[in-house]
Amino acid sequence: MTEEVTVPERQTPVSTRERILSAAAAMLADDPAATLSVRAVAQRAGVSTGSLRHFFPTQRDLIDAVVAAIAAIQPTDELESALHDTTRPAVERLVDLLRGTLRDALADESARARLRSALAAPSSIATDEQAAPTLALERLALRQIAGWVTTLHAEAADDSDTGALQFDADAGARFLGTVLTGLVTEQALPGALSRAAFHDGTLRIAATAVLSTRR
Repeated sequence: MTEEVTVPERQTPVSTRERILSAAAAMLADDPAATLSVRAVAQRAGVSTGSLRHFFPTQRDLIDAVVAAIAAIQPTDELESALHDTTRPAVERLVDLLRGTLRDALADESARARLRSALAAPSSIATDEQAAPTLALERLALRQIAGWVTTLHAEAADDSDTGALQFDADAGARFLGTVLTGLVTEQALPGALSRAAFHDGTLRIAATAVLSTRR
C-alpha cells in the first residue's frame, strides 16, 4: 500500500494579498502605533518584501489598504440610516452622523490614552512613518465625511430660495474633522465631564455652517 502524498495548494495572488493585509491588521491590533514598515509586515505575513511590493508598491498604499479593509468590516447601518432619513432636516442628520463619529472616537480608550500621552509630552513628535497609520485613518474618515456633506448639501441647496450655496465638500469635511478632533482632545484633558455638555451645540454650529454657507 502506497502512502498518499498531499501536494500543498499553490498560493494564489489573492491569498497572498489577503495574508499581507491580515498581517498588517494584526500588527495594528497588537500596537495601534505600529509603523507597518514593509519589511516588518512582510516578515509577519511570511512573504518576501518583493511580493509585498508587487501588491503595495509604497508603504502608503499598504496602510491605506489595510485601514480601508478594517473600516469595511465596521457596522455602518446606523450611520447610513441617519444619512438617508429624509423626513429630518439635513443639518439634524449631519449632527447625528458627527455625534456617532465622536461617540465611536471617545469609546476607543487606547486612542484616548495615546492622545493624553502625546499632550503630556508635546515635544515628542512622531515621524512621517510613525504617523502613517493615523494619517491613513484620517484620510478615510475625511472621505466619509465629505460623502455625507455632498449628499446633504444637495438637499440643503434644494431647500434654499435665497441665493446660491457655496460648496467645497473637501474643505467642509476638513473643517468638521478639525471640530471633531478638538472635541476628542477636550475629552482627554482634565475637566472632560464639564465640557461634554457643550458637544452637541458645537456640532450643530459646525454642521449648520458647512451646509448653509452662501456666496
